[in-house]
Amino acid sequence: YAGTDVRLKHGIDVSAHQGEIDWQKVANDGVDYAIIRAAYRGYTAGSLNKDSTFDFNAEQASAAGLQVGAYIFSQAITVEEALEEADYLLEILAGKPIDGPVVFDWEVIGTKSARTYGLDTETLCAAANAFCRRIEQAGYTPMVYFNPYCGYVKYDLSQIMAYDFWFAQYSEQPDFYYNFQMWQYTSSGKVDGVDGNVDLDVWILPRD
Repeated sequence: YAGTDVRLKHGIDVSAHQGEIDWQKVANDGVDYAIIRAAYRGYTAGSLNKDSTFDFNAEQASAAGLQVGAYIFSQAITVEEALEEADYLLEILAGKPIDGPVVFDWEVIGTKSARTYGLDTETLCAAANAFCRRIEQAGYTPMVYFNPYCGYVKYDLSQIMAYDFWFAQYSEQPDFYYNFQMWQYTSSGKVDGVDGNVDLDVWILPRD
């Protein structure tokens, strides 16, 4: 990274798809933090579900010395559903060692059968803001995740710039127009302690 006014933390983000993780090995491999899926909403019926590995991952990652954040895979189509997701997430996070971002991960599924198909920009931005406000009021640091298509086409990012951005682009370097605080740069990373591929991230923080 060319800047001299920032410091970087290296992280991974995981869910039940990664299976059982040896978090001490992850920490020993130079990983500073983890963003762990706590919950998800189905993209057809829209039910809310807890990630079956969240409790283990959050507690073991923290015990290994990692900074721990959490995310919910959102398929909210109204502000009310975004608040429902925030409240559901806060119930899951209660008493857990969360000292990193709590993320609104709304994604485009890309099929007409998806409940979010055709959701308008104003509603999506309002949903993201409502989620982040609720998370912030609870004492956590909110963040919004998106890829280039979602950031440029689905969101109007100027409406949600009160909150940090987690940007996903799998390339040698990002070329996104807007500033962001975290970059997910591959989905095929390898880290000791995780079987198979894992998402790799870098967190861009002000230098102390």
